[in-house]
Amino acid sequence: MGLLIVMPIILASMVFYLTRDEPKIFNSKARVYTGIATGSNIELENTKIDFRATNTAYDNLLNLIKARTTIEIVGLKLFTQHMVLDSADIKIISREKFRNLMEAVPEEVKELVVKGDAEKTYDNFVKLKESNHTNYIYQLLNLDHPDYSIEKILGRVGLRRISNSDFVDIEFESEDPGICQNTLLILCEVFVQLNADIKVNQSDAVVKYFQGQLNKSTDQLRGAEDELLDFNRTNNIINYYEQTKHIAAEKEEFEIKYFEVQRKYHASKAVLSVLESKLETHDRKRLSSQNIMEVRKELSKLNFEVSMKTLGFEKDSVQRENDAKEVAEKMRRIEALEGKLAAHIDTLYTTDYSTKSIASTSVLSDWLQNTIEYEGYGAQLKVMEKKREEFEELYQEFSPLGATMKRLERKIDIAEREYLSLLHSLGLAKLRQQNVELKSNIKLTEVPFFPISPKPSKRMLLVIVAGMVGFILVAATILILELLDGNINTAKRAEDKIELKVSSIFPVISSKKNKIDYDYLQNKAVNAISRNIILNQFKKEKEHVPVVNMLFSTQENEGKTFICKNLIAKLCELDYNILHVTYDEENLGLLGDCYQKILYPISDQLYKISNIQEFDTDGTISDFNKFDFVVLEIPSIIKNPFPVKLASTMDYTFLVTRANRAWGEADVNALTLFNEATTGPEPTIILNGVKVLEMETVVGDLPKKRSLIRSWIKKVVQFRFFTKKTVM
Repeated sequence: MGLLIVMPIILASMVFYLTRDEPKIFNSKARVYTGIATGSNIELENTKIDFRATNTAYDNLLNLIKARTTIEIVGLKLFTQHMVLDSADIKIISREKFRNLMEAVPEEVKELVVKGDAEKTYDNFVKLKESNHTNYIYQLLNLDHPDYSIEKILGRVGLRRISNSDFVDIEFESEDPGICQNTLLILCEVFVQLNADIKVNQSDAVVKYFQGQLNKSTDQLRGAEDELLDFNRTNNIINYYEQTKHIAAEKEEFEIKYFEVQRKYHASKAVLSVLESKLETHDRKRLSSQNIMEVRKELSKLNFEVSMKTLGFEKDSVQRENDAKEVAEKMRRIEALEGKLAAHIDTLYTTDYSTKSIASTSVLSDWLQNTIEYEGYGAQLKVMEKKREEFEELYQEFSPLGATMKRLERKIDIAEREYLSLLHSLGLAKLRQQNVELKSNIKLTEVPFFPISPKPSKRMLLVIVAGMVGFILVAATILILELLDGNINTAKRAEDKIELKVSSIFPVISSKKNKIDYDYLQNKAVNAISRNIILNQFKKEKEHVPVVNMLFSTQENEGKTFICKNLIAKLCELDYNILHVTYDEENLGLLGDCYQKILYPISDQLYKISNIQEFDTDGTISDFNKFDFVVLEIPSIIKNPFPVKLASTMDYTFLVTRANRAWGEADVNALTLFNEATTGPEPTIILNGVKVLEMETVVGDLPKKRSLIRSWIKKVVQFRFFTKKTVM
C-alpha cells in the first residue's frame, strides 16, 4: 500500500522538477480555401461531386504541405529571412535567437548573404546546399536545429480539414512568436506555389501532347487530300461518281440510237435492193452514171461529217456552238446535193423515156429517196462505230480509277476521323486545363497572426499523468507478482491448492509495523480455533471423555508449537483442563493445574501407538478423563513417522502450514498418504504467517490509526465510498 502512494508522489515530483524550465510555446494558425469540393467548374455537364476523388485530392494536398521538399524550402527561406537582417526584429526573430544564430553561422556562409536581396541570398544558399553533404546549410536543414531543420518544422506543423468543407487549417507552434508567424506565412506561400506548379505542369503536358498529335494528324489529312487532288488532276476527274453516272447514261442512250440507226440502215439497204431489182438493166446502168455516183459519194461524205459533229460527247460550249454552225452549213449543202441528185435523175428519164414509161418514174423516185436515207444511215453507222470504240476506251480508263479513288477516300476518311478525335481530346484537355487553373487557385482566407500569449502549459497535466503512471506501474507490478507468486498466501488459495477447508489463519508478526495491534489479531485468530474446538466438544457423543485434537504438518518449521502455545493458553484462560502431548521440548511458560504436558521421543514406535495413554510411558497421569481437551502435536509427516492407528481415533485433526511457501508435489503426496492411512475425520487447515491485510477476511478492518487521506484512499481502492462505522 505504501508503494502505491509513495511511487506516484516521487514520479510526479520528478516531472514537476524537470519541467520547471519548460519554454513557453506560441501558436499561430492560417486558414486556406482550396475549392476542391465546391469550387468553380466549367464542365457544365459533370456537376456531380465525387467524394472519393475529393478525399484523394485533399490527401494529396495535405501530403504536399508536409512533403520533405516543401519543408526544406520553408526552412531555407526562413533561414534566409533571418540572415538578411541587420539586427533583430521581434516581428521576425527574437533578440536572443538572432544573437545565437549570428554566433553559430560560420563566416563562409555569412559571405553569401546579399543585404537587401533575399532572393539572391536564397539562390546562393541553395547552391551551397547542393554542392556537397557536409556543408553548413545541408546540416542545418537535415540535423536537429529547433527552427530550421526539416524534422523539427515537420513535427510542429498541424493540419486539419474543417469538417467536409473546402477549408483547411494549418497550425504551427514555436518558442518565438515571430518565427511562429513567419514560418507559417512562408509555408503557405511555398505550398500554394508548388500546388499550382504541379497542377499546371500536368495539364500543360497533356495539352502539348494533344496539340502535337493534332498537328501531325493535320499534316496527314492535308497530305491525303493533296494526293486525291493530284489524282483528279492527272486523270481529269471533276466528280468521279457523277462522271461515271453520266457516261453510263450516255452509253445506254447511245446504244439505243445505235441499234435504231443500224435497223434503219439495213431496212433502207433492203428496200434499195428491191427497187433496183424492179428497174431494167438500162436503168440501172444509167443510175450508175458518173455524175450520180459523184453526188452520192459527196452526199455520203457530208452525212458522215454531220453525224460526227452531232454525235460528239466531250465538247465545251464554244466547241458546240462552232459545230452547230458547221452542221447548219453542211445541211444546206446536203439539201443542195439532194436537189442536184433529183435533178440528174429527172433529166435522165425525161431524155431517155417517153410518156409510156411514166410508171418507172415512181420507182426512180422511191429509189432516190431510199438512196439518200441509205447513204445518211450508213454515214451515221460509221460514226457510231467510232463512238462505240471511244466508249469502250473510256470504260477501260475509268474502271481502275474507281478502286484507287476508294482507297484515297478511305485514307482521307481515316485521317479525318483521327483528326476529329484528336481535336475533341485537345478540347477536353484545354477544358481540364482551365478547371485545374481554377481549382489550383488556393486562397489564403486567414493570414497567420502574430501570437502575443503562449499556449497553456501542460506541466500540471504531465505531473498528473506521471502520478497516474506511477500508481499504475506499482499496481500492475503487484498484480503481476501476485499472479506469478506460487505461494499459498491466502485462505482461498490454500483451500484451492490443498483442497481442504481453512478453520483459522494466523498473522505474521513483524516488529517494524508498530501501528498494528498484533496481540489483538493473534487473539482473534486463537479465538477462531478455540471456538471450533469448543463447539466440537458439544458434538462429541461420549461425555466426560476428553476431545482429542491433533495438529500436524507436512514440512518442518510450520509453527505448530506456536499455535499450540496460544491455543492452550486461551483454553486455560477459559478454565479448561488441557493435556499437551508433544515432541517439542520448548517450555510454553504455562503454569497452573489446567495444563499438563507429555513429551515423547520421535521414533518408529509412533506407528504402533493406538491411544493417547501409550504416550505416558512413565504413568504420570492416572486418569485421562479429567482433561477436557487433548492437544496432540506430531512432527512433519514427510520426514518423520506418525501414529497411523492413533490418527484414525482422533476427534479432530488440524493441518498447520505456512502461507509464505508453495504447496508442492511432496506435500500433496504426503497428505494423500496420510488420508489413506487414517480413517479419522478430514483435517482442516490452520494457515500460519498470513499477511496482515489477509486478516481482514476474519476480523474485518484492522485496528490501527489511519489519517483521513489513507482512510479515503483505502475506500477508493476497495470501492467502499459510502461505508460507515455506525448506523448514524
